[in-house]
Amino acid sequence: MPLTAGDSANTAFGLAPFGYHGADHAEDGHPGWDIEFRAGGLVRAAADGTVLGVAADPVAVGGSTVQVEHSAGQHFYRTVYTNLSSVADDVVVGEPVAQGQVLGVAGSVSLTVGTTPVVYSMTHFQIDDFDFYAGSIPNPNAVSPELLLNADGRAIFDRTWPLAVFAHELTEPFATNPRAVTFPLTRVWQLESGEGPAGISFTRRNARAAADYQFTILAESGTALEAGTVTLGYLSRPLPTIDLVAATSVRLGVYDIIDDRMRLAIAAPGAPRPADLGGAAIYRTARPR
Repeated sequence: MPLTAGDSANTAFGLAPFGYHGADHAEDGHPGWDIEFRAGGLVRAAADGTVLGVAADPVAVGGSTVQVEHSAGQHFYRTVYTNLSSVADDVVVGEPVAQGQVLGVAGSVSLTVGTTPVVYSMTHFQIDDFDFYAGSIPNPNAVSPELLLNADGRAIFDRTWPLAVFAHELTEPFATNPRAVTFPLTRVWQLESGEGPAGISFTRRNARAAADYQFTILAESGTALEAGTVTLGYLSRPLPTIDLVAATSVRLGVYDIIDDRMRLAIAAPGAPRPADLGGAAIYRTARPR
């Protein structure tokens, strides 16, 4: 991982996963992880290697991108770190870097989600495996960082990922999602335990609209019982909120998703939103193959 535990943060999302489809990756899927840092957090080399490039960031105005080449025998990888507000003086093209060495400082991002202003620091972390090729899409060599974590990296990931919240996770909930999918995109969640509908399906109609969802409540037979639209408050803390809005009713809830497991506390139509997940139902969904 390109950070230590003390430099992680979760003001906006924590960690945005590999493969999700959003406005900037609607066709190809996200080719890395966006990792949130505390303000002033230090971005570090994920492994020993040689600096391959230091350049102006093509997206973040005023930011920088660092590329590092790594080898495992005759197998070559490249790690990419974008949106650095500054680059360390000893990070020079052609020079070696050691695992954990500071490459620079994570850059700040300011945006508005709905009417909510959000300011956070982040870097995009990407791994390119030059023995892998996904076809004629942008970043065809990109592979998920999850596949290559060492023990220390896994320990940091295991503390960071469970806290991640992002708009795409009702249908793309994994740290490693398939890049090749089509829209509308539907994911079905089945009740495993607790009180709640036997199943809920969520459909994202548009890859560019991250939170544009429809829902369908399902009976055990799979029959649709109720349908409508979804309103997400994924920036809400300590828990993201979810509203299931049907033609004649509104159900208010809170939720938490980690990979194939969703905890969902949803109130009866017209009842107040649950304050916590104490009585939440557990739902499961299929993992990617």
